[in-house]
Amino acid sequence: MPRRFLVVTPCLNAGRFIDETILSVLGQAGDFEIHHHVQDGRSQDGTVLRLAAWSERMQGRGLPPLCRGLRFSFDSAPDTGLYDAVARGFSALPVRDGDVLTWLNASDRLLPGAFQTVADLLDRFPETQWIGGRVARLNERGSLVFIEDVFAYPTKTLIAGLHDNRHLPFVQQEGCFWTGRLWRLAGGMDCRFQRAGDFDLWRRFAMHAPLTVVNSVLATFRQHTGQLGSDIASYHAEIDRSLTKEATALRASVWDEYRSLSSPKDLGGLARCGYVGPVLQYVETKREWVCLSRFPFTLR
Repeated sequence: MPRRFLVVTPCLNAGRFIDETILSVLGQAGDFEIHHHVQDGRSQDGTVLRLAAWSERMQGRGLPPLCRGLRFSFDSAPDTGLYDAVARGFSALPVRDGDVLTWLNASDRLLPGAFQTVADLLDRFPETQWIGGRVARLNERGSLVFIEDVFAYPTKTLIAGLHDNRHLPFVQQEGCFWTGRLWRLAGGMDCRFQRAGDFDLWRRFAMHAPLTVVNSVLATFRQHTGQLGSDIASYHAEIDRSLTKEATALRASVWDEYRSLSSPKDLGGLARCGYVGPVLQYVETKREWVCLSRFPFTLR
């Protein structure tokens, strides 16, 4: 049975960018199946007409499939926010444990070859449940303007809630892929969140599987006016409210230990205390991927 990618795109009034986002998904080439579902929140800017046009196009075989199977669907209904839309989208899909899941917001883009890269890595490292790529950003016009150096996200710091960009870097949601099994084990999306639902999901994922970083760009985040993530103060406030007293104490304890080993950097101590994570690196001379241990910062 070919590997299957299930992609949900939550959107609201995304007419400026939605075509680019959809094309970046449906244009993925390789030996796998794709089902892309767009969950719209009752857009008023013509987005729904664009989605209907894509549905007609796919039913009429208007886009040549570059993979084993290609499906597109959409729904437009009121929701309580981004994460409710993501949850609704995945609930509309028949998720199996072996499926590969991701969501892609309605202004962002996958890079060509992203799905084939993930499929190859899951074949090469079958114990992997959760993969993320390097952080990359587009400007509003769609130019690729930034690619971050590769670094790891240790399980210890993820569970402790340190990847909030106050302590350690965010996990970029665009380019994160996980198995249906991990989604089920973690309990899916918590729709009570309005801004930090991905932060919460990553913490729960980390309780079941490490985040394996691939030294490659899989997707890009577009910076543009009016997006939800621009209010960073509200994002941090929601994180702080969501943590129990015990979780807040754990965050402080792990952060204190990490800082004590980082000034100056005690690489041996950081490794012994669990401040490393897996990074997949392609070795061109061997023509194969290898798994390395790296720190949550770049060594220069």
